[in-house]
Amino acid sequence: MSDTQHYRFQSEQAKRLAYQVIDADVREKLLEMADEYDRYADLIEAKAAERLAETTAAPLPAS
Repeated sequence: MSDTQHYRFQSEQAKRLAYQVIDADVREKLLEMADEYDRYADLIEAKAAERLAETTAAPLPAS
């Protein structure tokens, strides 16, 4: 499981749990955690896309 998949999975777990609890404060914290996990996954994806763009944009060495 990649880091991105891990954080997306954790986000889904937190959301699932949030909708099972009765306490509104706990639900809010779990949903905040889910948002954080999604942000981590987004950041990892953005960094990976940035690295890919850098490597594909780099000029080839002259022969």
